[in-house]
Amino acid sequence: MKIKFFLGIAISLVFLYLALRNVSYGNLVISLQKANYLYLIPAILLGLLTMWLRAIRWRYLLEPIKRVKNHSLFSAVMIGFMANNVLPARIGEFVRAYAIGRKENLSKSLSFATIVVERILDGFTLLTFLLVIVIFFPLPGWLKKAGISAFVFYLLIIAFFVLLKKYKENMLKFFRCLLSPFSKRLSHKTDELLISFIAGFDVLKGKKQIALILFYSFSIWTIYAVLTLLVFVSFNFNLPIYAPFLLIVILTFGVMIPSSPGFIGTYQFFCVTGLAFWGIKESDALGFSLVYHASQYVPVTSLGLFYLWKDNISLKEIQSEEI
Repeated sequence: MKIKFFLGIAISLVFLYLALRNVSYGNLVISLQKANYLYLIPAILLGLLTMWLRAIRWRYLLEPIKRVKNHSLFSAVMIGFMANNVLPARIGEFVRAYAIGRKENLSKSLSFATIVVERILDGFTLLTFLLVIVIFFPLPGWLKKAGISAFVFYLLIIAFFVLLKKYKENMLKFFRCLLSPFSKRLSHKTDELLISFIAGFDVLKGKKQIALILFYSFSIWTIYAVLTLLVFVSFNFNLPIYAPFLLIVILTFGVMIPSSPGFIGTYQFFCVTGLAFWGIKESDALGFSLVYHASQYVPVTSLGLFYLWKDNISLKEIQSEEI
């Protein structure tokens, strides 16, 4: 864990340097002073609404296993996202699975498997946004090719999981035979991982359930694009209608790079890089990224810490179990 922590800090520092190297700090201060912070109020509320919708989506995923109240799921979601903001190694998903497992007497491994399915659905939703953008809006050829390639690649991944679910034993046997001669440990780890994926997809029981889960996935990210637009307006950025959607795609996949807790550095770099596409100056883009990041970081972390206290959960206890 310590190695991952210090590696994450080092990566964050590199990306922070890249984000700051061309910034005029005088212009940054002016940009922050000119922003209209009233728009942050609805942006913060919409951010919390997306968390509530995540809880509802998770309820539909868990329904074949156990009916869980929205409020219990919401508290676990907030604790998990808070953990990603304050703990290293992106362990928020494990923390969320631990929190709901402890509170509702659910299998933690099965809860985590449903969260894996959530992440796959989030990726599919964002790449669908990207596909629509590259088809209907004027973008550079390389970006169009990259977007279409990423979407096709993701469809292949989903097809792989469908085959894995349908032909479970044969697929597991194939990977065991493939990896065992090279590394027994790798074969065992891969086996565990694939079984976890299968367990997650096993909760998808019918067309109505899948349709509802997809509806909530698209709703979550559409609302997130709207709150991004509100922060654009607060900084007086006059950008195309597709800009908030493209920026959240860039940011979401950008912060997957290992970094310090809270994605400091990577968040700023990909925000500045994304906004440069529409000619936003580095100083203005950095000011936007700081406010945008804080508007989501502070409420989520504060509410997550509140639920951690309310549910009598210790972060040290969770980290010990995870390690």
